[in-house]
Amino acid sequence: MKVERYDQAGKKSGQVELPGTVFGAKISAPLIQQTIRTELRNRRQGTHKTKTVGEIRGGGKKPWRQKGTGNARQGSIRSTQWRGGQTVFGPRPRDYRIALPQKMRQAGIRSILSRRAEDKAVVVMEDMTVADFKTRTIADAFQQAGFLPGNTITYVAAGANEKLEKSMGGLETVRFIHAERLTAPELYYCSRLVLSESALKYIGDAYGAGVTK
Repeated sequence: MKVERYDQAGKKSGQVELPGTVFGAKISAPLIQQTIRTELRNRRQGTHKTKTVGEIRGGGKKPWRQKGTGNARQGSIRSTQWRGGQTVFGPRPRDYRIALPQKMRQAGIRSILSRRAEDKAVVVMEDMTVADFKTRTIADAFQQAGFLPGNTITYVAAGANEKLEKSMGGLETVRFIHAERLTAPELYYCSRLVLSESALKYIGDAYGAGVTK
């Protein structure tokens, strides 16, 4: 499958052949859903917590004597029926992470990439090598290519590039990820998936090795 290629300025400069072992793989909707669900669960911190009666300050003294007041018996103003009291069965810190076998995750990423290629949402862009990355420069290139405005973009670079990532961070609808650690939600939930040439080579080698079309 061939897709459009753009230079650093956002101008069309031919076409690029996508590796069929990665972008022409069998598409499995359940596997795509499982891969995305696993990543989203694993991002949850699980630090939510409510206090029990023993953790709330105060309430050590019995509000009134047990009998003779006409009121219901009470042991602490920090009990659950009191304002400012404990929360019953409230959330506690927990680990939401679930495991997904590496081969299954790689198959899920291939399914996502194949689905995006089938939807004609994948393009290839020349590696950005300008000396000084600026948000305005990146925005102009994407506008020249017709990606902005009106689209959400996931840009995939071969590796970490702090300056480029910081420049793209100024664009609200652009997400920057690394080819070494592709993230399923960012690949799937975008209008346009922009791969740098070096990222495309890395993905082809990493996810296409040992896979027959």
